[in-house]
Amino acid sequence: RLRSDPDVADEMLEWLSGLRLLKVHRQKLGVQFRLDTVESKTAALRDIVQVSARAGALNGIFLLLDELEKQDGVLGPKAVVRYLSAVRAIIDALPEWLFLMVAITPDALVRYSAAYPALQGRLQNRIELKPLTDVSEAVKLAKFYMETARRKAQEETARRKAQETSPKRVDGGDRDIVKSAEIEECYRQLAERASQRGDEGVRQREFLHELHIRSEEILQGVVGHG
Repeated sequence: RLRSDPDVADEMLEWLSGLRLLKVHRQKLGVQFRLDTVESKTAALRDIVQVSARAGALNGIFLLLDELEKQDGVLGPKAVVRYLSAVRAIIDALPEWLFLMVAITPDALVRYSAAYPALQGRLQNRIELKPLTDVSEAVKLAKFYMETARRKAQEETARRKAQETSPKRVDGGDRDIVKSAEIEECYRQLAERASQRGDEGVRQREFLHELHIRSEEILQGVVGHG
């Protein structure tokens, strides 16, 4: 059907998104009801995944929910519970073809578990990311991110050079923007603040955010004096 009418994919997406059911959806998809509830959408997703998997067109779904704690900041309590209920429904509907990874802060997990206990029992293989408690760990983490960024930049530079008829030589890119001594000082300042708050260490997000700010300040200074 897709080969004879490529627009069927667009109409299928409209139906799965819960948009208003039109004559074209009834004729081309053979559907008679609008997907206007979490239950109906989940059931449709389950059927599509099962059929696709058994037909050999799908091996599974990888779903990553990052910074799940932010839902609590933008949604009201009832909306958060509905969101968590929808996540739980997807887990129950796809026991064989779903790999779900959730990133959430420990305190948010406690709040969500109290508001919706059914979700925590479905989250397995929990990996807890401990805060940074040693300066060598902080330096190692910072170096990892800088090296990864440097490698991506070099790959992008090589790609652009390959597209140029007369490529220009580009120097630099091997030096660290933030030196090891500055990284260590940054960590110690954050560790002191964490200690004053009663925290057991420095959270990675806070540490990397502070390094990002310092990197921007250094780069702005270089450009300003360039």
